[in-house]
Amino acid sequence: MMKGQRGRPRFSLNPQTAMKALYLDDSVTSCECCGRTGLKVTVAMELSCGGIVHYGRTCAARNSGKTSQQVTKEIRAERRIADGRAFNYLSDLKRSGTKITREVIRNVAAQFRSDVAILSRWNWA
Repeated sequence: MMKGQRGRPRFSLNPQTAMKALYLDDSVTSCECCGRTGLKVTVAMELSCGGIVHYGRTCAARNSGKTSQQVTKEIRAERRIADGRAFNYLSDLKRSGTKITREVIRNVAAQFRSDVAILSRWNWA
């Protein structure tokens, strides 16, 4: 552990094990790093090898070598990308003649880890 500076991560990370924050997950409530349980949400982090681990917000920031604000920005950016992919998928379904119902929107949102409210705003009729 390195001596921390105010607002900076306290742990350094080997560049070969770089992590990327993907999304917040409320179905996993324990940190795979420190073992803390009862968390409201965990951050799904993608390892450079392609594996996914679930860390608490603090451990995610410390072990990725980023600040918590940078981790939050990464999650928001990934959410926007997921929303775009889901929107494109729904557009393709509509072009193919599939009727877009609320159930279809919910299924697509779950598939792409997107926000149902954002996808529902569009007029799919």
